[in-house]
Amino acid sequence: MKADTRLALSEDIMLQAIPELDHYYAFNVANGDHFELNHTAYWALETIGQGVTLTELREQFGSQFDIDPGTADEDLTKVLGFGIENYIIKEVET
Repeated sequence: MKADTRLALSEDIMLQAIPELDHYYAFNVANGDHFELNHTAYWALETIGQGVTLTELREQFGSQFDIDPGTADEDLTKVLGFGIENYIIKEVET
């Protein structure tokens, strides 16, 4: 992905959080797929749902979790790979 790639949640995805129980989910309301997430993945998906570029997401992610850029990039790459592979997120044409 290019740094200026705009990301979005897929149309059929709904996020749900129960933070007091540390439970986070992504539901595909069209086909019934559901995914249990950790807090970090939930934060990333929620931020993507607000509309961000890959660069903006990387910057916010590192700042939010107070981690160095290399670790932030590795962690975010895993989340994005999972999200794209499971049709939770998509690249948006600008």
